[in-house]
Amino acid sequence: MLITIAIPTYNNEETIGNAIQSALDQDYDNEYEILIANNASKDKTKDVIESFKSNKIRVIVNPETYDMYTNHNICLKEAKGDYVLFCHSDDELLPNALTVLSDRIKMRMYPKRYILWGHSIFRDYYKFIRNGGQQVNTIFSGTAAVDSFLYSGLTPSGTCYSRLSLLELGGFPVSSVRSPEMDWVILIVSAFHFFEFEMIDRIYFKRTDASTAVRNMSRDELRITHQDAYDKIFSLLPEQQKHYFLSMQLSCCTLEMLKSLKIYIPYKKYIKLYIKKRISGILKG
Repeated sequence: MLITIAIPTYNNEETIGNAIQSALDQDYDNEYEILIANNASKDKTKDVIESFKSNKIRVIVNPETYDMYTNHNICLKEAKGDYVLFCHSDDELLPNALTVLSDRIKMRMYPKRYILWGHSIFRDYYKFIRNGGQQVNTIFSGTAAVDSFLYSGLTPSGTCYSRLSLLELGGFPVSSVRSPEMDWVILIVSAFHFFEFEMIDRIYFKRTDASTAVRNMSRDELRITHQDAYDKIFSLLPEQQKHYFLSMQLSCCTLEMLKSLKIYIPYKKYIKLYIKKRISGILKG
């Protein structure tokens, strides 16, 4: 089986029906599965799921509520597809989603380390790859990918991942805090592990909000999430790659993120000096 549509869900009784129906309405001629991971929802999500009768649907019910990325990792481990397309339960897929993705995967000769996504009306990622000097319909990797991902993470919803290679990395990083930075960590770490990335010029995904986004965070909360993200990255990269990442990150991160980096003692003097230069440049400007 080439593709699994994974729908991780928690308390989404009002929207998950649309997500499931959009997964069933695919114009795709080949076999695929819809894997729903119910994260011990407390509302009527279970009833909505059970109202759908299709042999394409497979449901996992977690014994307790885990954090969001643990539930995503459960989807990766349980999926039967070589590639997993995530669709959060408040989003929808357009009918052409699997056809568009499978055509591109076939065109690229079924890459083993690959992350693929398309355009979106809401929070389109194109501006970020453009900042890194990349274009749509072109595979980028290596330092070009690191450069492109220094600015922002990419939501799993609407994104297609080569399943086994992501599991080999340990799957999505799991955070002890509800951190929006984990989307970013997986991109940086996978770039350093020889993944290839591609954004295509097609739109196959409908998203109107970011319900899982963490909003209205204080400065202290932001610093904690940044620090948590750096902890994950530095724990997963060899020393030489840490130095390269740090040199690139210092060139574009915010002053708040720079303050989060100061805890890394081996780089403390270097980072302090860079902060002074950045502040001096701002004042002169």
